[in-house]
Amino acid sequence: MRGPASASRYPLWGMLAALGGFLALQAVAAWHAGVFEYPLDDVYIHLAMAEKMAQGTYGVNLGEPASASSSILYPFLLLPFPGTEAQRLLPLFWNILAVAGAGWVWGLVAAAAGLAGAVGMVIVIAGPVFLNISGVGYTGMEAGPHLLASLIVVLGLWRALNGQGAAWWLVAAAVTAPLLRYEGLALSLAAAATLWLWGHRSAAGLIACGALGAVIGFSLFLLHLGLDPLPGSILAKTGGLDPQGGLWFRLLVGLIANLVKPAGAILALLLAVLVATAGAMPALRRGPAGAIAATVGAAAVAHLFFGQVGWMHRYEPYVIVSLLGAFLLAGSAAGPRAARIGQGAALATMAAAAVAYGPTLWGAYVWNPRAIHLQQAQMARFAQDYLKEPVAVNDLGRVAWRNPDYVLDIWGLGSAEARRIRFGPVAPGDGWAGPLAAAHGVKAAMIYDKWFAAAVAPGWVRVATLSVTRPKGALGDWKVAIYATDRAEASELRNRLAAFAPTLPDEALLTLEGGA
Repeated sequence: MRGPASASRYPLWGMLAALGGFLALQAVAAWHAGVFEYPLDDVYIHLAMAEKMAQGTYGVNLGEPASASSSILYPFLLLPFPGTEAQRLLPLFWNILAVAGAGWVWGLVAAAAGLAGAVGMVIVIAGPVFLNISGVGYTGMEAGPHLLASLIVVLGLWRALNGQGAAWWLVAAAVTAPLLRYEGLALSLAAAATLWLWGHRSAAGLIACGALGAVIGFSLFLLHLGLDPLPGSILAKTGGLDPQGGLWFRLLVGLIANLVKPAGAILALLLAVLVATAGAMPALRRGPAGAIAATVGAAAVAHLFFGQVGWMHRYEPYVIVSLLGAFLLAGSAAGPRAARIGQGAALATMAAAAVAYGPTLWGAYVWNPRAIHLQQAQMARFAQDYLKEPVAVNDLGRVAWRNPDYVLDIWGLGSAEARRIRFGPVAPGDGWAGPLAAAHGVKAAMIYDKWFAAAVAPGWVRVATLSVTRPKGALGDWKVAIYATDRAEASELRNRLAAFAPTLPDEALLTLEGGA
């Protein structure tokens, strides 16, 4: 389907809008922080994985396998220039490309849906910003490339359903999506099933075999390393829903947790409107319209049950954007009334998403690079430049990247031992981190007491607190407790902290405890 002549500019407008929002976030964040920094410590988990992979270990510590990354592919994209500033900028590079590409494809979807006039311009230009395409890229995570791959699948599937063939780039995107994030498997397999039913058997087989084969192959690789078949980061996050609960109970808890969040409610309402519209309009249940709606709708349902919503608004935008794109495309083929309903749903969804995402994104998350710089970056400097010994943490990434010494992750993303203790069939007892620290020669621990006070062993000595004096942003805590894991080491650790304290930036304060 072709829109009016002005629709030929939609891809450019969408790309410029997405990049404009992205650059605005980066500029404001850098102004707050005074340096370039990512808003999540998690970015450095991927960088640390890539760094150690370049040295021969799939993990965050040399010689110890671990699956700290929730993405199969993303660490491989960060392999060049390990341990250098150039490597640190790779997440920024990939996300600039992803944001630009997603804005461009969003414009192509709008053109294919026949959008025109003021409504078309608003959807094309405001969509990438209000639906958080820009904000997803700002996080520096794999969610940005995954959103791009998902949107390509929607567009490619629509073209295939309308007799334009199953393009190679559709197959490539559908295979790549679950390698970026496991949630992509639902959309890829649903697209493969639809292509099969519509006679595109070769493309369907390539997608199904490629996506499933890669995911299964990766699980076999993890098992070969002695790890669980799913990444430790995924197991740690899903285990946190109910550590001692069964699978079905966790799925129920996860569904409820998603639905009570604003973005989860938006996704559920958009899905309900699509289903209700299809129920009232037979044209929306037949042909390409029905196929695209059913395919992406199934992926949306799967995300509500198996995926997550929230934490810097990065998990769910891909499926909201994909479902909204499918609604617009389906409506355009089902008649003028369905098209108007789809466009109205798009405008309403964008407005709701702006309310759900905007205040925290611009009011809190633009401060996160500053918070990461004042806390995790300073922890990393101390661990790598002053301590130079094994250390335990609950925020793994910044401390682990470029660190030749052992880093024990008591949260459990980078340590299968810690995760199995935390989320085992029996709740761990007080002081459970003590034996782990002793086994790995850990000399110091830098943790949030709010989260892990019960993990502190009786023999640990608290020697200092690192505080952010002007809290702005979103961190697990604004105070990091620093412990010596052996009383005999407390004096030396305190001396190293005393030497480190004068080098801290403004608004990062180190308070020594238990000594001069």
